Amino acid sequence: MKYFFGLLLLISVKISCFSQSTHDFNIILKITSTPLKDQQSSGTCWSFATTSFLETEAIRLGKDPISLSPIFYVKPAYLGKAQKFIETKGKSYFAEGDLTFSVLNAYKKFGAIPETVYNGIIEGDWQHDQVEMDDLLLAMVESIAKSGYERIKPYSWSIALDGVLKAYLGAPPATFVYKGKLHSPKTFADEYIGIKPDEYIEITSYKQNDFNKMFVLDIPANWNQNKYLNLPIKDFERTINYALENGYSLGWNGDASEPFFNFNEGILKLSSKEENMVITQELRQKTFDNKTTTDEHNMHLIGKAKDKEGNVYYILKNSEGNNAMDGYIYMSKNALLLKTISLLVHKEGIPTEIKLKLK
Repeated sequence: MKYFFGLLLLISVKISCFSQSTHDFNIILKITSTPLKDQQSSGTCWSFATTSFLETEAIRLGKDPISLSPIFYVKPAYLGKAQKFIETKGKSYFAEGDLTFSVLNAYKKFGAIPETVYNGIIEGDWQHDQVEMDDLLLAMVESIAKSGYERIKPYSWSIALDGVLKAYLGAPPATFVYKGKLHSPKTFADEYIGIKPDEYIEITSYKQNDFNKMFVLDIPANWNQNKYLNLPIKDFERTINYALENGYSLGWNGDASEPFFNFNEGILKLSSKEENMVITQELRQKTFDNKTTTDEHNMHLIGKAKDKEGNVYYILKNSEGNNAMDGYIYMSKNALLLKTISLLVHKEGIPTEIKLKLK
């Protein structure tokens, strides 16, 4: 059956792509996904990770593999952040970072575009390079927010920001031909992706709010006050494993800046002391409160592996260039439990007994 054929790749032997690494891993499970993409000089890991998630969900639903444009979702996210920043007179978050919510909301409203049709790299350039654009947009919205909201001309500033975004990212087409058929982004998304955004949820695990309820997580990039499902750490871990074991990948948001993390080798693990500890609810809360765990990166969680000592690692797709693991990241179980802030998952990826506890 096509559905199950594309669902999971279950292997338990060493694979040749790791032969040049000092670390050997046995794959426990790996969900079929699309090839890695590089965000290059852009701060759009949130969109690269989430579009990878969408591509993988489409495969799970029986669609053919396809590469979507992550940059298609940058413009609506920036315009939404600008609106909130100006309304709050500069008190809201405005930067290149964002969350899965912005991609899902834009997908629901606008659809999707294949990367072959729109890649967001302007003519004459060769890579994603948004540093200059980010600085210019920030200067613009700061100037507008400080001018006094009663004097702001909403149509003028939104047109001005739109012009900057078009200048640096180009403009996606309103219609395009794909496989011999004329599509809009909406009709393309319906036919080639087929997800329903309302069927997905972000889960987290922090005790400052009631468990088994939805709440607004206070992190900088959550500019739109999105709600997360708060699970106890045991249920949080169980949901991760259950989802993967049942063919559901997860969008990952968390902290990838620990001193013991090695992106060049593709290995993210904690200090020896922390790797031998039990990660508790209290420890998760402590690192969140003292800001040693922050929402500074997004990746796409697609599988599990074990190292040669039998320690469990989680496999993530990372859009920040190549490494000794061909761009993939292997994160230890303790690192995942401590440094993950939240995860995007299909609601059916949550065990039934956990869903029954929800209030």
